[in-house]
Amino acid sequence: MSVLEGAVNRLKTIFSNVWVGIESGALRRDKNVVLFGAWMGTKFADNSRFLFQYLSKNKNFLGLRKVIWVTRNEEVNALLNNLGYESFLCGTKESRYWHLKAGVHILCNATNRQGHDADIDIQYSWGARKIQLWHGVGMKSVGAIANEHISAGGSFWSRLKSNRNLNMLMSEGGWGEAYFLTTSPLKLKICQAIAACSEESMFISNYPRNCECIELLPKENEVINQVKRYKGAVFYLPTFRKDYSAYVHPLTDAGVKQFLIDNDFLWIEKPHSASTFQFRDTDIKNVLFLDSDFDVNVLYPYVSAVVSDYSSAVFDAVYRHIPVIMYTPDIEIFKNGNIGLTFDIESNCASVIARTILETIQMLDEVSGASYFRKPGRTEFYDRYIEEFWNNTKASYDQIWIDIKNKAKM
Repeated sequence: MSVLEGAVNRLKTIFSNVWVGIESGALRRDKNVVLFGAWMGTKFADNSRFLFQYLSKNKNFLGLRKVIWVTRNEEVNALLNNLGYESFLCGTKESRYWHLKAGVHILCNATNRQGHDADIDIQYSWGARKIQLWHGVGMKSVGAIANEHISAGGSFWSRLKSNRNLNMLMSEGGWGEAYFLTTSPLKLKICQAIAACSEESMFISNYPRNCECIELLPKENEVINQVKRYKGAVFYLPTFRKDYSAYVHPLTDAGVKQFLIDNDFLWIEKPHSASTFQFRDTDIKNVLFLDSDFDVNVLYPYVSAVVSDYSSAVFDAVYRHIPVIMYTPDIEIFKNGNIGLTFDIESNCASVIARTILETIQMLDEVSGASYFRKPGRTEFYDRYIEEFWNNTKASYDQIWIDIKNKAKM
């Protein structure tokens, strides 16, 4: 994009923000109306979902007038309305009204439309308090610190955006300087770099998804009942990558499949939403493949181990003290590829890393034999990251909402 094209686009954004400010001012935004969205408007999941359900069920006690979900998915919209929640499809006149009326906008993923949709209709957010409940813990170098972004070099606009007020004005809906929830002082620095926002926009609390889910969906109850039929369950949650040349799926190995049968364990697998790799061998026993829109957070209390790689699922498992196995056969390619890593996981996570499928099976045997946490370095690893990533705090809906209100001056 040329400097001229960039200038034109930013002038359009500024004009749009000013116009939305006039419209929402005429409607008089209400700080007791809270609007939510998640995952580019496609899923009902993650931090947004957990906090939405809590506020919805307790809105009278909390003094809220409306708690609204917006989505681009017709099935999600119908499901939520059938369950008694208030939900609207993005792009409808009702959705536009509540975007302009709500005094608080909350999401957990996309605050821009760079090759994808945003979680909500961000163009109507100017004038609202904007809260970003980011869904990642901060291991992958995504956003402004991704390898591919850094290699593109700086620009006139990125330097201009270092001014907080200009960054807010030049971003659609002002989302460039949303109040960004992170979970520890260490993570604050990482997430600030990912979001390319000012430190003033950051604040520390805990993730709503670490609290107990207020209400499970019907399909979630079905899956949980299926999981309970087995002696144990392995939750496989690989992240996305562009290069799969060194990646080997664990279920291609006979030893993994034999472990599941011998130990009466269920292998639960959910692909990352951004993944282009799919593995679905329906002939394998003791395997459950979940849709990409399934909310993994509701299953953590029912699994015996989490197998992942460079995903925040690793530290979600650490928070819950679930045995975790970081299966990383392609670590060299990944850390030097288009995404990259925010820290040296080879040295910092050595006690839970499995570079091969054989090492993965050995660690699964430790899980089934209840010896996982007796291995050297494991307890220290968990203690370290509960402090460094989770600030040694216990998640509480009440405290999270207080922290949000205090930061946003609501």
